[in-house]
Amino acid sequence: MELATDTHMTEPSSSADPVTLRAVDQGMSIRLAAAISVVSAIVVAGASYAVIAAGLSAGMTRLSALLALLAFVALVYGLIELSLAVIATSAERRRQQREVSERRQGDRARKPKR
Repeated sequence: MELATDTHMTEPSSSADPVTLRAVDQGMSIRLAAAISVVSAIVVAGASYAVIAAGLSAGMTRLSALLALLAFVALVYGLIELSLAVIATSAERRRQQREVSERRQGDRARKPKR
C-alpha cells in the first residue's frame, strides 16, 4: 500500500458520490394504532366472555380461546405502536418548535444559555 504524497487532507475526495438523504419511517399513525387497540380489546372481551360463558362446545371454546389469545397479542402490539406514535408526534412537534425559535430575529430571538 502506497501513500499518495501529493494529496492533502483539505482537498475534496475524488469520488463523485452525491449526498443522499433517506426518509425516516415515522411508523404507524396514532389513529390507526388506537383503532387496532380498540378493536382488539373488543374482540378480547367478546372471545373471553364466550370462553367463560361455557355454553359452547369444546371445539368452539378452544376456537374462542385461540381468538382471544390472538386478539390479546394484537392489543399489545396496538398499544406499543400507539405509545411509539405519541412519542414520534411529540418529537416532531419539538423539532418544529425548535426550527421556529431558531428563525426568530431581534427581541424574539432565542437567548443563549448562561
